[in-house]
Amino acid sequence: MSSNTQILYIKNMVCPRCKLAVKKLLTDMGCVVLAVELGQAVVRLSSLPALSSKLRTMGFDLLTTPKTKLVERIKILLIYNIYFQSRGVTSSHLQSYLEFATHQHYQYLNSQFYSVCQISIKQYWDILRFERAKELLSYNEKAPEEITRQLGYLSSRDLEDTFKKRLNLSIEEFIYHKDNYRLPLDKLLQINI
Repeated sequence: MSSNTQILYIKNMVCPRCKLAVKKLLTDMGCVVLAVELGQAVVRLSSLPALSSKLRTMGFDLLTTPKTKLVERIKILLIYNIYFQSRGVTSSHLQSYLEFATHQHYQYLNSQFYSVCQISIKQYWDILRFERAKELLSYNEKAPEEITRQLGYLSSRDLEDTFKKRLNLSIEEFIYHKDNYRLPLDKLLQINI
């Protein structure tokens, strides 16, 4: 990489539209954009402080410490798995999935994640899966049994119990309720678990 080429680690890039928004901002600021992926961009740039300020106005943030970069990577791995792959990782495979993807021990990953987010990786993963289940049910295109398999729930009963616990609604009540109770991905850590 040349001296002014940098990898920027960016918080809250959680979807393809985020990639487009960040790429446009970087291009508009005169950066040469070499690559943009969830959570990072490879660019040639001149002014990091100006970029950081503009990213914040769009709901993003530059990550500068190894710990925050690692935590954001964990979030992106989980989001990618749950939202963009046809079958999510199961609870029993969560640890090995993250260890393989990061080349770090799960206990270390979990401690770093907890120190930044104040919840465990498993708790975050559960919240993320539940939000995806709510999204898929609100589209009314897939049966609860199919969503159960796709998101790695143990059974339809497990998914139903999660709805009862978190929303005090059955899946059927949720589907027919006017308010679908969905949360943006960047706000998941602001809820009570």
